[in-house]
Amino acid sequence: MMNFSFKKLLKNITIFYVLFFCFIVALKSEAQSEKPGFSTDKDYENSEREIYSDPFLQAEHLFHSGEYIAAKPFYHDYLEKNAKGKRRQNAFFRLGLIDQNEKSYSTALRYFKMLMDFSPNNLLAREVKFNMAVCNYELGNIDAAEKLFNTIIRQSLDKKQKWEALYYLSRLDAQKLSFEGAIQKLKQIYLQADDKKMSQHAFKLAEEMIDRELNERTLSLLIQKFRTNFPVDLLLLKKLSIYREQGEVNRYKSVVEDFILKFPEHAKSEELKKDLELIQKGIGDAKVEVGVVLPLTGKLAATGQKVLQGIQLAYSRLPEASRKKIFLNVRDSSDLVLLEKTLRDLARNPKTVGVLGPLLSDEIKQTGEIADSFKLPFFTPTASSADLVELSPYIFRNALTRKIQAQYLADYSINTLNLKRFVILYPMEPFGEELKDEFLRSVEGFGGEVVGVASYDRSQNDFKNQILELGGIADDDLERITRKQLTENEAQEDFSDPTVLSRPKVDMEHWSEDKIENLKVSLELGYDAMFIPGVYDKVGLIIPQLAFYNIENIALLGGNGWNSPELIKMGGKFLKSIYFVDGFYSESHQLNVRKFVEQFQNNYGELPSYLSAQAYDAAGIVFQSIVSGANNRLKLKESLLKVKSYPGVTGKTDIMKSGDSEKNIFALTVRRKKIVEENQRKRLGMFKNSLPENLR
Repeated sequence: MMNFSFKKLLKNITIFYVLFFCFIVALKSEAQSEKPGFSTDKDYENSEREIYSDPFLQAEHLFHSGEYIAAKPFYHDYLEKNAKGKRRQNAFFRLGLIDQNEKSYSTALRYFKMLMDFSPNNLLAREVKFNMAVCNYELGNIDAAEKLFNTIIRQSLDKKQKWEALYYLSRLDAQKLSFEGAIQKLKQIYLQADDKKMSQHAFKLAEEMIDRELNERTLSLLIQKFRTNFPVDLLLLKKLSIYREQGEVNRYKSVVEDFILKFPEHAKSEELKKDLELIQKGIGDAKVEVGVVLPLTGKLAATGQKVLQGIQLAYSRLPEASRKKIFLNVRDSSDLVLLEKTLRDLARNPKTVGVLGPLLSDEIKQTGEIADSFKLPFFTPTASSADLVELSPYIFRNALTRKIQAQYLADYSINTLNLKRFVILYPMEPFGEELKDEFLRSVEGFGGEVVGVASYDRSQNDFKNQILELGGIADDDLERITRKQLTENEAQEDFSDPTVLSRPKVDMEHWSEDKIENLKVSLELGYDAMFIPGVYDKVGLIIPQLAFYNIENIALLGGNGWNSPELIKMGGKFLKSIYFVDGFYSESHQLNVRKFVEQFQNNYGELPSYLSAQAYDAAGIVFQSIVSGANNRLKLKESLLKVKSYPGVTGKTDIMKSGDSEKNIFALTVRRKKIVEENQRKRLGMFKNSLPENLR
């Protein structure tokens, strides 16, 4: 709003400047007609020289070119050299405008006061007073600003300026917590026909004020005062928001009916009619609802099903009386185009206290605005991209972040397994890119080295090209290359060359005259480990192919995407020296984990994945909160933030102020065809505190 006056004044000043310039040109033309021998080129040169010899004209030229800061020293120069003259008031005015535009309100106010002292009845006095009022407003000089704005409303002939002054007075009322007065002024501005842009600003400010500042009692008083039309629609919509957040279904229904009656043609009426139909279908049903948003069809259906199984198992373990209080409203998120509508439908329902899901990080990024607008907690059991919880205070997560996985794996590999040189084979998907980048940064932070990087497409099943790129060589090629090196007496390649990732190693040879017999050769690698931040379905295909191309006797590293019994079936005998990280594994001897695994197998006929386990814990936390009294959105959010040492199957869980979960992380490996824990569990907080400063 502070730029209204500046832009309008600049426009007026520009018009004045153009007219002034035209007047000067006309005078010069008249002079030329009286002196026919006078050269126009020379006249132009003289005019240009005149501008650059006069600091005021040079300042004006820069000001009207938009170079406001550059104009300031020339105005100052003019004022220093000219103690009198009408142009002084213009110089003061321009300096005030420039500083006001730069938000140097105190300095701007000083120039405006100097102008009024110099010429109190100047032609710009009305504009000067308005800008002085704006500067006082911005500086928090409420009384001075209010007095000046009221003077403008009484004296100004400019209707638009009067509406601007009234707009500022409404903001001053709000600062004094006089919201009734503020809303009344905004209503006047909104209904006037002189300035449509000001009407829009009034509507927006009223909307923000009502949403942020007014409580239920004040809303009711203002609705009673204004009865109908603007801003009663905004007041009723805010009431709906409050009752939705509080889970007050009957009150919500009453306000919806009132809104539709008073505003049948309103843009919001149609969706509110749908809300009303939904509520009326559930009359007498006292259940609260928990939305469950997962991909249940399409290419991610299998993953969504694993998460749903964990949620359903947690629900089935509730006492019957508790299950009667909670209804699971399961929605499919596979159609990304319809995802926002799905989320909004859940959010608009006053019975919905929270949502389990969505599954993917990109989907969670779509929920931030909805979570904030509807104050609806979203608890994702799986999304692991960095900083997701920072999108909204209503977003929570029960998953290990990719950053933590990569950092922990790098730390474990270098400081426990004593590995130093690494290559990375990653999927060209957002999660793969992020894990690759975080692992590379972490390895370097811990003093290790990444000597090779290759990527693969999600659709691939043959990884030959990527494996060759990382130094792999098939048996026939390995023997051929070795024979050539021996017969031609070629020097062996040196691993100090960063392009050399592997070289033949002769294990046995026998020369018969000039022929090599009984040659046995293996592939020596220039790195200690390969990080594959993929999911078990592709990793299970990659590992046997690595052996085919003689990439063996190194450590294979992964994230929690490896944690599945399917990896053991696919990788078989090739699963040697593998390490991956997670907070859950099904072979744990902890009693609650064993019980969970047993019940999962009884219900679904298979071992649970880490996705099912994380979903089971996330659902358990939400259900426990609701049963303990968190029967609306605001209570659920507060309850989630108080979760400490929840006895989950993924370890004791704390929910931090950020919305992220603090839980165990540890390294897993495969022994005797079983996933087992490789080391002692470490709390995330302890691990983060142990990180080097450059990785925190």
